[in-house]
Amino acid sequence: MDADNDRIERLRRALVLARAGLERAPAERAAWLAHETAGDDALRDEAWALLQLDGAPQHAFERIGEGADEPVDPLLGSTVGPFRVDRRIGSGGMGTVYRATPVAGVTRQPVALKVVKRGMDSEDVLARFMRERQILAGLAHPNIARLLDGGLTGDGRPWFALELVDGDPLTAWCDARRLGLARRVELFLGACEAVAYAHRNLVVHRDLKPPNVLVTAGGEVKLLDFGIAKLLDGATDATRATRLAMTPEYAAPEQFSDGPITTQTDVYQLGLLLHELLAGLRAQRSGEGGNTARFDADDDGLLAERAAARGTTAAALQRSLRGDIARIVRRAMHHDVARRYASVAALADDLRRWLRNEPVSATDDTLAYRARMFLRRHRAAAGAAAAVVLALGVGLGLALREARELRRAERSTENALGLLEDVFLGADPWRSKGGDTRATDLLAHARKRIAADSAHDPAIAARLLGEIGAVYVSLGDRASAEGTLREAVRAGELAGAAAALQTDAARARLAHYRLVVDGDRGALADLDAAIAGLRASGDAGRLPLAQALEFKVDDAFNTGDYASIPPLSNEAVQLYKAASGDASIETSGALGNQASLLRAIGRPADALAPAAEGWRIVGKLGDAAPPGAYLYAEQQYAGALAANGRGAEAEPLLRDALSRARAEMSTDRDLVDGIAWELASTQATIGRFDDAASGLRELLTRIDMKSANIAAVHNMLGSAEFARGRAQAAREAYADATKLLCGEDPTTPPCVVVRLNLAEALVAVGAAEAAPALRALDVDIGSADGRPRRRWQLLEARRLAAAEQLDAARAQLAPLLDAARAAPTPALDDANVLAEIAGIEARAGERDAALADYRAAERRLAAIWVGEPPQLATIRARIAQLGGTTDAAAAVVSGP
Repeated sequence: MDADNDRIERLRRALVLARAGLERAPAERAAWLAHETAGDDALRDEAWALLQLDGAPQHAFERIGEGADEPVDPLLGSTVGPFRVDRRIGSGGMGTVYRATPVAGVTRQPVALKVVKRGMDSEDVLARFMRERQILAGLAHPNIARLLDGGLTGDGRPWFALELVDGDPLTAWCDARRLGLARRVELFLGACEAVAYAHRNLVVHRDLKPPNVLVTAGGEVKLLDFGIAKLLDGATDATRATRLAMTPEYAAPEQFSDGPITTQTDVYQLGLLLHELLAGLRAQRSGEGGNTARFDADDDGLLAERAAARGTTAAALQRSLRGDIARIVRRAMHHDVARRYASVAALADDLRRWLRNEPVSATDDTLAYRARMFLRRHRAAAGAAAAVVLALGVGLGLALREARELRRAERSTENALGLLEDVFLGADPWRSKGGDTRATDLLAHARKRIAADSAHDPAIAARLLGEIGAVYVSLGDRASAEGTLREAVRAGELAGAAAALQTDAARARLAHYRLVVDGDRGALADLDAAIAGLRASGDAGRLPLAQALEFKVDDAFNTGDYASIPPLSNEAVQLYKAASGDASIETSGALGNQASLLRAIGRPADALAPAAEGWRIVGKLGDAAPPGAYLYAEQQYAGALAANGRGAEAEPLLRDALSRARAEMSTDRDLVDGIAWELASTQATIGRFDDAASGLRELLTRIDMKSANIAAVHNMLGSAEFARGRAQAAREAYADATKLLCGEDPTTPPCVVVRLNLAEALVAVGAAEAAPALRALDVDIGSADGRPRRRWQLLEARRLAAAEQLDAARAQLAPLLDAARAAPTPALDDANVLAEIAGIEARAGERDAALADYRAAERRLAAIWVGEPPQLATIRARIAQLGGTTDAAAAVVSGP
């Protein structure tokens, strides 16, 4: 008995050493182990044998002692009970699992058949095997593999049949689909439900690890392998060796120390599994007998790869793994049982709270923490309330600094403090009639009180009303914004020079509404006058001047004055930097705006630098950057990547950003919809047209944007539908965009673009309107040599070719061919030109020329798009019809 105890103790110590050794580089392990086991050769040999299994297949620890050359399995092809044994799936320490097919009964669904190994049918093993069958018989849960049958083989060995789960380990399944953290947690909750159900049935699994938590192709979680499970019905384990059975990488501290096995053992293992699922690497065994979280670790040099498997970037992954989710994992895998979650249900409850942005029990329940979570859940309302506080506070501070006389300053202080007291005491639920005061109530109350007192101190009133008006602008409440801004102008006029800056800032915002939103060109003079006044205000006017210049940029874009946009935008960025610093939220936002505009006016190469700088700023600010600011910067950076032919890099960034925006900023519709638009646009550029069309149609059901933005969505939807081969649907979408965008002037650049798109759809469907539409465009485009003219030539050639006027079609394409064939980088326009001339050459019997141009078009489209959209498939089909081989087919034949 003493010898057995010594052997078990040595095995336990060997397992601890092996686990610690796995954290060291392979080349260092031998010397390290020799030092750790000095004087105990048997312990060194035991631990070294375990370390040699690193990288072996799953269950390798359970295969110690098995022969390398096993005889042919006599069960293969035989019948066990009502099942025919087809093939071996896996083998553990006491049993072998086979795939088997029923030979009797109604169903013919295959099963997993587990049979005790020959030679392993000792009394203890049989007792353990039968206990597993007993456990499974008592468990009926959708996330646990079902027990279907059981019995004895012809030579008396026990067997049982389980539901055969065709799936992958939870971690691998999520990585293959590049799932974000929230979706991973949702799937993990399915495993929690299965384990909690087992606990309610007095069963502890105690071997929870990725191979035992599978996910089917349909996304259903299944818990497997209760081979070393423990019943909590008062019965003892069959043997001491059974208690030591474990997978060391996923064992709880009490399993190493031979401590009591409870439901919290499973809680610990779930914590380890959750850590690996989210962070992409295992927790590290610590000297305290537990494991240490490694959320920010990059010691494997694969942080970027792990982030990509989660559809995000390295920086974004590290940011997402901070805070509550890290606390939840650390609490679940705490080495002290008393400090772990008391149950799996408690762990699952905290995870659901995390998904809903609610306070979790894993964090100290402080007032500041609860306030932070309240702001996260009610970001729009609370943000507006905070803006009111900030507006009033900043306005008060600036007004006091500008006061020239002590008595006037005292009066101003009393007035402003009285205002603050009246507004915010009115927000006290005990004093207010409604019992709940929203941010808009605070704004309305503040506006009313300030306007009433404006005659007493018009300078303060002008400043505060201007700030409140800006808040209303942010909330999208135009009526309240305009009313408040007019009151600010009236107060500013009363104050004279003391409030000139605030008056001009309010006038600029009012002019923006009339000029850009309403199209009232008379407001341009008001905007220019306000800008002149802000320029004269010196350093104090930098921020409002930068905002006014951005209003001017909006007007330049709407009217097609693209040449004015870069210098105006550059000046605005420099003003933001001078006013708030090179690495501020305001500067990042201005850079993002600049990048967006440069892309919109056809200068994508110039957009990449400001977009990258804006994203770098918010990354450097870290948690100090509001989520909305970070998401906007990420959107603009990804959009710039996509516009520069790097859509494959941009698409996962945008998918992750949209997921986080919906979770963190769901009340900020403009931001969420903006990212959704960017994602759909990017998907269209890389050939994922089905996804793009679906996203754009969903966007159209909920957007509340300016007409130009709605027109852009319709236009992009038309492009996605056209690329899907749905020319009539494209025609309808382009027609909607044209109605919204063209208005009274059909010659603006945005209108010309959508009219060209509509003409392309008209040509494709053979509509009679195609010819007059192209004639009108020929006049409006004029003689300028640019992309609109080149697109017109392509479409006219396509129309002529459809009418069998091949020579005239060639003449239209001739000026475009040399550039298209020699272009150094793949472009959709070039591919379209090459495909069009190839079609004409094929119809003229010029097979070799047609094949060459079709292949060139194929190479360009394959470089731009992922998969095989209809246009690319059509080109490949035509190459095959001509007796040629496509690049894709050649790649398959030749191999990598």
